[in-house]
Amino acid sequence: MADLVVVFGDDVLIFSDKSCAFPDSGDLAVDWQRWYRKSIAASAKQISGAERWLREHPDRVFLDTACTTPIPITINDDVTLRIHRIWVALGSAERAEAEIGRRSLTISATAEGGAKSFTVGRIAEAKGWVHVFDEESLKVVLRELSTVADFVNYLNAKVALFDEGSFQFADSELDIMAYYLWNNRTFPPV
Repeated sequence: MADLVVVFGDDVLIFSDKSCAFPDSGDLAVDWQRWYRKSIAASAKQISGAERWLREHPDRVFLDTACTTPIPITINDDVTLRIHRIWVALGSAERAEAEIGRRSLTISATAEGGAKSFTVGRIAEAKGWVHVFDEESLKVVLRELSTVADFVNYLNAKVALFDEGSFQFADSELDIMAYYLWNNRTFPPV
């Protein structure tokens, strides 16, 4: 279903973790598309399937592979349920540093699919916003937002920021988080 599912009140965090070596064919555009397809697009398919299953069959989610032990919590209905689609995409940092001088993926509200190297945004295979963490951002975000409540509040604030339409781009997830923390764990109106 997914690599990790966390239920926290009305928030469900669905994680997909892909560690894919970044190809080196000599053509960055081709290499990026191949890596994007294996890590980001493959995660989108996995998370979309998990999300669909959770919405359609919340009573058929189990702790074990034999499907004998149901999860000991109730997943609320669609009205209050907030799904957070979280991609952990590892393997691009070294190539990104060599090509663009930094190890993190750029976040762009206008990027579609994998059109621009080392840039993520809307992902066609996903329904709604996604949170893509790379090897650089994941460890810092989880260190700074060290409780589930802190992390979920950040994800909800980030989705609200994207939904209001004023967000354009950030050089990395860490820039978004730094702005959030600097402003007392909010994204002030622009």
